Amino acid sequence: MNSQWGIDVTIQLYVWLGFIVISVLLGVRLNQLKEPEPRFFLKFLFYSLLGIVSFPIGGFHIPIGFLLSFLFFPKRNSRYKWYGALVGFFFFIVLLFVPLFDQSGFRAESQQIGAVSIQDESFDRMTNHIMRRVNGEAIKLDRSKMVLTRDGELQSLEYLLLVERSSSFQQIRITYDETGELSYQQVDELNKESGRAFFEKLVDFERVLSAVQDTAWEDFADRVNAPLIQLSFDGLYDMYTYENEVMLMINREGRIVKFWLQRDPVLANSIQLSGLTRENRPTGERYIILYNYSIHQREDLTDQ
Repeated sequence: MNSQWGIDVTIQLYVWLGFIVISVLLGVRLNQLKEPEPRFFLKFLFYSLLGIVSFPIGGFHIPIGFLLSFLFFPKRNSRYKWYGALVGFFFFIVLLFVPLFDQSGFRAESQQIGAVSIQDESFDRMTNHIMRRVNGEAIKLDRSKMVLTRDGELQSLEYLLLVERSSSFQQIRITYDETGELSYQQVDELNKESGRAFFEKLVDFERVLSAVQDTAWEDFADRVNAPLIQLSFDGLYDMYTYENEVMLMINREGRIVKFWLQRDPVLANSIQLSGLTRENRPTGERYIILYNYSIHQREDLTDQ
């Protein structure tokens, strides 16, 4: 098993290192220009640190240290010490924007796991590894795509997940290709306040996995004649108010059957099943398979 981890240095650490270096260098320089004062250098560093201190209130960070610097403003060498407070306040502003760019909380990784088939334990092992690696408080699916042979051999896979952490939601892309390499990469991060509404609308990742693993593979493969089969998943629910010949559903027994609409519209997640040539070109075969639907507690609306 080969792993490649990203450099264990965050943007936030770079900001703090920059703050320390600039404060020290500026303090040394101003110590040569100011009027004589005992321990001026240490006092300058104190005002720099005071300027960067903040206090969170209701999701906002108040620059309490910078405000306090006005109350304790010195008379001696005040201009130079004011520079220190301004340096601290500048880096306070910079740190406010770090979460927008710092995606280092989840390290990129690639590893060889070999061939995977949806019809044996190799798919379960890959799934278990993904769950351990992501390891979030809650994991939702944004979207996904799998390409498999008629025998269930996995050719390629992409999961785009939204993972809940203690202070944010991380968007993580997981890919697998025919070389047997499984890769992880964080692509975005949302704070809890702005990402909560979207997160709640997505389907649980485990629910998607069970829809694939608990359904007989032959039910998918027998629907198309193409050599390759593509399964595409959308994490958002959709409302279905019609039925036609391409609409199917997974019933309570884990079988794919014809979808029948009775009375009320159906709220459900869907899998788009389509056929591909060996060159990954669409053959025109396409079905929509509903699962995780709102009628699961009612009388089964499928043909038996």
